[in-house]
Amino acid sequence: MKRLRIILYPSIFIVLLIIYYMIHGNPFTQFEFDEITEANLVLGEDEELESSYKKMVNSKRIMESLNLAQAYTGNDGDNGAGSLIGRAIRELRSIENYDDEAANLSSLLMEIEDYLSEFGRNLHSYMQTMEFDERDFKETEERLNVLNHLKAKYGDSIEKILSHQAECEEIIDRLSNYELYQEELVKREKELYEKVLELCRNISQIRKENAKILEEEIAKALLELNFLQVRFEILVEGKEENLSPDGFDSVQMVISTNPGERLKPLKNVVSGGELSRIMLAIKTCLANKDAIETLVFDEIDTGISGKTAWMVSEKMGSLSQSHQLLCITHLPQIAARANAHLFIEKSIENDATVTGISVLTEEESVEELARMLGGIEITEAVRNNAIEMKKMAKNSL
Repeated sequence: MKRLRIILYPSIFIVLLIIYYMIHGNPFTQFEFDEITEANLVLGEDEELESSYKKMVNSKRIMESLNLAQAYTGNDGDNGAGSLIGRAIRELRSIENYDDEAANLSSLLMEIEDYLSEFGRNLHSYMQTMEFDERDFKETEERLNVLNHLKAKYGDSIEKILSHQAECEEIIDRLSNYELYQEELVKREKELYEKVLELCRNISQIRKENAKILEEEIAKALLELNFLQVRFEILVEGKEENLSPDGFDSVQMVISTNPGERLKPLKNVVSGGELSRIMLAIKTCLANKDAIETLVFDEIDTGISGKTAWMVSEKMGSLSQSHQLLCITHLPQIAARANAHLFIEKSIENDATVTGISVLTEEESVEELARMLGGIEITEAVRNNAIEMKKMAKNSL
């Protein structure tokens, strides 16, 4: 019991803590809101500060390079670019009267001198921006520390930090008017519930109307599959207490395949052959709406022959126009309809049962159909019958 108490008490504490959070929100919400508010954040200031800080930290190295650039391009000293270009211009101008090309070169060099002078002015202005005292550096560093601290807690950008602040403000406003907030939630819940019920009622009505249409089509398809005394219905029953993402209806297909027999759910159909034919009828009616591309019928021919087999074959041919069908059959009427005829055979190899499968050619398919029609001995008449059956199947597509 002692061990049980040790486990139970923390669990109760956690549950109570979760309930408290659900009702009152995070207890640090006000603190987080105040902390962000006191920071007086400005969008984009972090990028500006980081740029300034980077410049300040590397100011010594920057100034060294700027001074050298100024020396190399200025007019101070004999080796500055400005001084050398000025001397070159004077030399060219001294020979302008002797050759027009010298005048053109002198003009080009004077343009370069103008660009260099503009560069010098811009360089001087930039060097002035590098002048800052230790207090500027300290303030920049402290401000960056504040921003980075907030980023570590609330998001990696000022936008995310301000977004978190807005969320905190919303929670604080909600909790300060909790009773009103709760009333609004209850009211909203009732409104949504009534809206959902209304939508479900509309959906249920649509289902009932279309169920009548579909059950007539399926009943007709079943008659075409030689269910002569069939009754088929789609029952749509709505219960408002059974709300779900699909509405509040329960839908059930029921069928009676014999006179005087009561309607029963499809799952209670005993005959596998009947169930396969019923499924074929349903799939045929839903062919244009069904997203399933491949259908498998395992021995759909169970318990049928003759006319019924040919009717099933025709339905499958119709369904194959929109779906891929895989059908295991022992009836030649159905096999004759296939676009591809596969032969499955078991054999014994090294005391083990091996199942082999092969695709039959047109001639092999005729031979197999003849075997299915005539048994062990295949006569020419049986073979011609098989050929005629394949022709009839192709012509009826």
